Amino acid sequence: MEWQMTHYELQNLQRKCPRGHSARDNESSRKHRRLERSLDDCIRCIDSAKLDKACIVAIGINTYLAVVEWDGLDEQHCIIVPNGHYSSTIQLDENVWDEMRIWRKGLVAMWKEQDKDCVFMEMARDVQHGGHIFVECIPVPQEIGDMAPIYFNKAINECEGEHADNKKLIETKDLRRQIPKGFSYFAVDFGLQNGYAHAIEDVSSFPVTFGHEILVGMMDLPASKWRKKEKMELSKLRQKCEAMKKDWDKFDWTKKIERDK
Repeated sequence: MEWQMTHYELQNLQRKCPRGHSARDNESSRKHRRLERSLDDCIRCIDSAKLDKACIVAIGINTYLAVVEWDGLDEQHCIIVPNGHYSSTIQLDENVWDEMRIWRKGLVAMWKEQDKDCVFMEMARDVQHGGHIFVECIPVPQEIGDMAPIYFNKAINECEGEHADNKKLIETKDLRRQIPKGFSYFAVDFGLQNGYAHAIEDVSSFPVTFGHEILVGMMDLPASKWRKKEKMELSKLRQKCEAMKKDWDKFDWTKKIERDK
């Protein structure tokens, strides 16, 4: 069955962020303006000249959907990104957090029609240094989706040695209440089901490719898929994005947004 954004969900998003205003224009987001000195160089901020517009599939009110600019784990490997500059999703304003969830619902429905499952991953690493966070969305075969919780559970429990100060595996219910702001962490969800998180104690030794390594092994992909992200040629990137737009079109809730003329 085709997924549709409910009228209530759309009204709720637009009420929280009035028409014509970006996430950075509301009161809470002004806290992030101290980072403006680095935003000009950010490749994820929606207004940055360094954002690769060829990757963008659709733009919401506070967030956007884009294909990854590298050779991902799948042709529809994509990211959900806040328009404004945040270094982790637990720092998001409520309206931005809610909108990130709407994208997930649509992607799950789209991939379900393709008989695929999916994994959502967030690597909030070096949070205090102010990188721009995004959530990776990776479609996987159904059988991989069924086994993914087992593999990630094992990998998280075995990471960072035996003498970690914090509990290694957090079974997520509301990530915002389970990870303190300012902490670096890795989080993974399986479809629309809750997943796991891990508070990173030693950022220098925790691989940025942690989640990719697990999925590459499960999907029997070449190690080059996680060892080196090579940016795609612009023509191939555009082709990949256009193909994604075509599949996403019937699930595209952003077409219902009332925008300023």
